Amino acid sequence: MTRRILLGLAALVFAMPMTGAAQAKSNDLKAQLSAVDQAWATAYNAKDAAAVAALYADDAKLMAPGHATASGRAAIQALFAEQLKQGGTNTVTTGETLDGGKIAVATGGWVATGADGKHLDHGSYVTVYKKVGSTWMIYLDTWNSSM
Repeated sequence: MTRRILLGLAALVFAMPMTGAAQAKSNDLKAQLSAVDQAWATAYNAKDAAAVAALYADDAKLMAPGHATASGRAAIQALFAEQLKQGGTNTVTTGETLDGGKIAVATGGWVATGADGKHLDHGSYVTVYKKVGSTWMIYLDTWNSSM
């Protein structure tokens, strides 16, 4: 019995540093994905559909409410070019992130504000990123409205 307790305590002691390393890796991933999310919002708010689309992988898919799935960067750019004509801005807040190695997932929230400053809509999103070289690119993107 005492031997089991000692082995259990030893396992906990050895696992503790790994938990800290895993937490640091998780925080680093969240910062990296949040940077992509903020670059997206900056490009969107600048009405730059090409810059928004540049954040998506070549083979990305965008599943926007009310639209057919846009497959590939050119189709994604065309969809955003049309949306950006409506004016307004978008803010995003990265929530939970999940690390799958070369694939990562983030959930979060967004708020759309009209050109006149009025609240238009808000909701949540799920984005799947994939590592292309050393860069996280948006691979699958979808969101919904909470209104």
